[in-house]
Amino acid sequence: MYVDIEIISNNTYTNNLFTYKVPNNITDKINIGSIISVPFRNKNYKGIVLSVSDKTNILNIKEINKYLGITLNKDHLDYLKQLAVSNKLNIGIILYNLFDISNYKNQKVITNKSIKNISFANLKNIDTVRNNVFFVPSLKIAKYLSDQLSKITNIDFYQKFGGKDEITNILSKNFKNIILLNTNFEKINLKQNTNYYFYDSNHPAWRLPKLNNLNITEAAYLKQNIFGGSFIFINEFPNLEFYNQPYEYNEDHNYELEYFIENSIENCINLYSYKYPDKVLHVYSNSPLNQTDIFTYADKVTDTKIEAILLINPTLVTNNIINSYKVIYLLSILNHAKNYNLKTIIFSTNEININKVLNSKSINKWIKKEQETRSKYGPSLLNKIFTFISKKPLKDINNNFVKGPIEIDDGYFYEINIDLQKSYDYLEIMNMYKDLKNYDLNRARFI
Repeated sequence: MYVDIEIISNNTYTNNLFTYKVPNNITDKINIGSIISVPFRNKNYKGIVLSVSDKTNILNIKEINKYLGITLNKDHLDYLKQLAVSNKLNIGIILYNLFDISNYKNQKVITNKSIKNISFANLKNIDTVRNNVFFVPSLKIAKYLSDQLSKITNIDFYQKFGGKDEITNILSKNFKNIILLNTNFEKINLKQNTNYYFYDSNHPAWRLPKLNNLNITEAAYLKQNIFGGSFIFINEFPNLEFYNQPYEYNEDHNYELEYFIENSIENCINLYSYKYPDKVLHVYSNSPLNQTDIFTYADKVTDTKIEAILLINPTLVTNNIINSYKVIYLLSILNHAKNYNLKTIIFSTNEININKVLNSKSINKWIKKEQETRSKYGPSLLNKIFTFISKKPLKDINNNFVKGPIEIDDGYFYEINIDLQKSYDYLEIMNMYKDLKNYDLNRARFI
């Protein structure tokens, strides 16, 4: 008996599988999903079995050291596969970085299954009957949220340091309300009697740069889709790439905005300069201009020296389809400006009234249209799209997933479309990623 495994390590080994022989005395214990110990490059590593066969062409094959007493089931593997496929990673590196495997094996499917998005203003309506776990993107926000929630209910614990040992004892005790860093999401098992809140779930710190920007918010949606649980996302606006359930947006916006609307951005600049001669502002902008005689620019919106926000041609809706990423970005900037009493300046070459658009009765039609479009074409929670460009047409590509080419100015454009709702071969996709390792695969987010 032979097995193909991924090494559980902080290295993807370019999506390679490694083949080992199974000793006769443990063949009845080994299956797909089994966690084993293997000799690898003069050390012993953990590995996860991803295929089993009766023969191999490999000579001088090494044997497994031992079976570690854990075999993950289909649900466990499906979730890991979806995380890996979505982020151009493999299961081995994800297990190494995010999971306590001995704990994860005990995760069961929960019969209670609900998911919703609420605004920051609705935080006061949290469930005070059931247990609540709040995940946050930073220690600073953990402290802030604890202060806010303490006005409503008791907080048993919130993370202050972020170390691995800080939450070990907490999770083994009974609790009512606790606040954890989002990086601990995979360290816990979901329970029937607990609500899971994801505070400020659109914050950039939900993405993990060292893992190809794996988004823990997306992971939460995927996990809930497989295992269930009561999940509530708290944000300015739902991320419609992940959230595909009916949603009614009814916030009331009244931002103080100063518009400069002309036929060109140059004319906007001239109009501003005429109104405010000899005045230089330090601003944050979504699209910094070349002119530095009226503005200097901050790299981050959180720069404490910022005097104003400058938005160039902001757009929210195209062809009656809202772009939730643009809405999220715009609302985060406008709310920051409002909270810190910053002036907000709009340069636009089109007539626009941001408050009117955000308060429009049509916004829920636009939301539904984006959700329908994503459901049909992607990208969405279960439909992942990557694009890349080749200098010449490719031969022997995987036609099950790779579409193209389309000839463009600087080469040939290809699209990878992976529908996780359909039957797919995880190992085939890993092999495709390995074949395309020299190309820059860009994950599509927008529609």
